[in-house]
Amino acid sequence: MIATPVTREMLLNVVKVMPAAPQILAQLGELLLDLNSGLNEITELLRRDAGLTTRIIRVANSSFYNQATPAASLVEALARVGFKEVYRLTGFAAVAQISDQRLALYGVSGAQLRENSLLTALMMETLAEPAGVDPRLAYTAGLLRSTGKIALDRMLRGEAASAGLDQASPPLAEREVQVAGLHNGMAAAIILGEWHFPEAMIAAIRDHYLIDETATPLAQLLNLAAGETERAGHGLPGETGYWELSSAKLAGAGISEGELQAATARARASFEALRHVVG
Repeated sequence: MIATPVTREMLLNVVKVMPAAPQILAQLGELLLDLNSGLNEITELLRRDAGLTTRIIRVANSSFYNQATPAASLVEALARVGFKEVYRLTGFAAVAQISDQRLALYGVSGAQLRENSLLTALMMETLAEPAGVDPRLAYTAGLLRSTGKIALDRMLRGEAASAGLDQASPPLAEREVQVAGLHNGMAAAIILGEWHFPEAMIAAIRDHYLIDETATPLAQLLNLAAGETERAGHGLPGETGYWELSSAKLAGAGISEGELQAATARARASFEALRHVVG
């Protein structure tokens, strides 16, 4: 019996009080696809959230971007990192905003969630080229893959003691379905659809735990990236059983094991340069 059946309407009500950063990121993605968009339109969008603006400036002034003179404003920050880097920079700032609270339901600290999201996003971005997928789409899938956990935690955290979602078995998605009637990937799909993210990215997050012959290449890539993130020491409780490395997953994602390991090394180097800034 499902302890607390979670409906679409309940999830969308929770969305209203979640940080605005992911929604702004979705709008930014659409804006960047418009060849007529310029820095003024982008700046106006990002300024809708003062907290996000502050984080963007902070990340832009970090050693990761190697700026000799710190930017004093959002316009300066965006101009210095370059137009092509705006989405990535905003994503770095967004992950800090959406993962600033402990997920009591899952036994995950804000720092754990933040580091898992950041490294998975960097893994996906680095793997995008050998896999032949859009780097921005891949990056966003890694960044937002735990959105459903954030929403379910806000709804059900009062049941944390009895839900047992921070335990090792049975597998996390199975326990979530027992407690809420859906797993966090399904919850994320509902939320990200409401925010108008691309369907390919939504499907990848929805399906990346339960890989089978119907899984898309992007879902399989996300599974591999999340697995490498865990093997790097930044996994999340209850997920270990989903990340077995196999030749079938590599083939489904369109990469070799060598490409996976090379991407892991590059992503981990970027992660070490960013983790404290994003934190």
